[in-house]
Amino acid sequence: MQLLRNLPVRHKLGFIIVLLLGLTLVLEFFNIWDYRFQLQKSREVQSREIVSTASSIVQHYFDLSKRGKLDETQAKAGARSALAAIRYDKTNYVFITDLNARIIMHPLKPQLDGKDMRNAADPSGFKLFQAFADIARSQGEGRVNYIWAHPKHGEPVPKISYVKRFEPWDWIIGTGVYVDDIDLLFRNQLANALIALAIVVPLIVYISIVVVRGITTPLSDINRLMRQVAKGDLTGQIASEGNDEMGRLAHNVNETVRELRTLIQHVGSSCSLIREASEKAAHTTQHTFDGIRRQHEETEALAAAMHEMAMTAQEVACTAERTAASSHDADSAAHTGNSIVNKTISRITDVASEMQSLLTTISQLERDTEEVENILNIISDISDQTNLLALNAAIEAARAGDQGRGFAVVADEVRQLAKRTQESTEQIRGLNERLKSACHNAVSMMKNGHEHTQRSASSAEEAGQYIHTIVSQVNEIMDMNTMVASAVKEQSAVAEDMNRNITTISQIAESTNEDASSTADTSRALANLAKDMEQRLSAFNI
Repeated sequence: MQLLRNLPVRHKLGFIIVLLLGLTLVLEFFNIWDYRFQLQKSREVQSREIVSTASSIVQHYFDLSKRGKLDETQAKAGARSALAAIRYDKTNYVFITDLNARIIMHPLKPQLDGKDMRNAADPSGFKLFQAFADIARSQGEGRVNYIWAHPKHGEPVPKISYVKRFEPWDWIIGTGVYVDDIDLLFRNQLANALIALAIVVPLIVYISIVVVRGITTPLSDINRLMRQVAKGDLTGQIASEGNDEMGRLAHNVNETVRELRTLIQHVGSSCSLIREASEKAAHTTQHTFDGIRRQHEETEALAAAMHEMAMTAQEVACTAERTAASSHDADSAAHTGNSIVNKTISRITDVASEMQSLLTTISQLERDTEEVENILNIISDISDQTNLLALNAAIEAARAGDQGRGFAVVADEVRQLAKRTQESTEQIRGLNERLKSACHNAVSMMKNGHEHTQRSASSAEEAGQYIHTIVSQVNEIMDMNTMVASAVKEQSAVAEDMNRNITTISQIAESTNEDASSTADTSRALANLAKDMEQRLSAFNI
């Protein structure tokens, strides 16, 4: 079986055809040989029936003698006369001998009547009359083969005689038929069979060659195309003429290659978009990162200013005379802080807008990976249908027995092709799943970063409100110098709150800075993944 599996399909089908032709020749030979046997058997049956008829005639005369209508001598004479008159097939006759090999009656050679033929033999030395007596004595009846002169030309030819003993008179009744024409009929039948085979066998061989080529040529084309696909060349196509199984298989293979080519083109386009979006996201994230760093620096500066303002308020509490100057400084610091906070709010708003745009781009990328997944499912379904068709062909080949063994091998190779297509699809599916996971993680991180940015904006707006309050309070201090002590105390408390708020803003900015860094790393990783996928897809020639 291993040897048959290693043989090409062409050789397997050729082996089946040669085997069938050999079996046909063997069956034809046995038919001709059986024809010869049946001819010889029919002659033997004919002889037996003639002898049986002759025995009935002799029995009739014996019965007449028993009933007293004829005496025994008259009965024997009548029986001899009756048998001597029997002719069939023009030249064949009935003869009578006895158990001592003496001829009782020979219709063609009456001079032999009463002659002892015990030592008479045919040209080969066979003592046929003695053989008649031996068979009649031991078996009662039977067949004897010998050579005897033909009445037409006098040449000795093969003859078959059938003899039967008539016990009341110890006669041996026999007849013989010449079988030399059997060889002639056999040779004629053999010649006719050879002529028929000489006509039919080349026709069968021609038709078989056409059928084998109709099977092996599409298989060779499919095998060649699959080797090209395995090497990354998706530009090939095969002829899919005909509506038989091979034609439909070729059409399905072409459809699979076209779908795979379309898929790779779509994935390549998606990878380019992913790479461009990732690079843009990385650039935007870096810009956001720089803005947040500057925001952090400004927030630290504001915290330092607020600390100075608190110290100034304490000094004002100790030295009332310096209230005006300190109030003026506090007013300047408050205005500066308000300007810084407004800038911080504007920058955080810009960051939130950029992060929202990046989130939209990565979400579109995630939807593209889902579209790739749908196309991969279509390819997988086509591969499953091809495998199912190969399985049905194998089942039909199994039903056909030996004649379908070659088709079962074809179906097995088709299943192997479908399996390799499924494995390639699963590899692409795995790569797409990793890309989809990366997109999902990027979306999650961008959402978190966007939420942190929104919170930073809210905190900055709250800080702006506090600074606006400080400005109002400083103005009140300047307008109500009589309430300097209480105002300074209130200003000191508000300054402490603002210091805590600014510290919180600084912490939020630092967290946002870390998130922006993580987003930048994710964007770079996504860009690298898109480049790697583009490099892999560039190996395919479409």
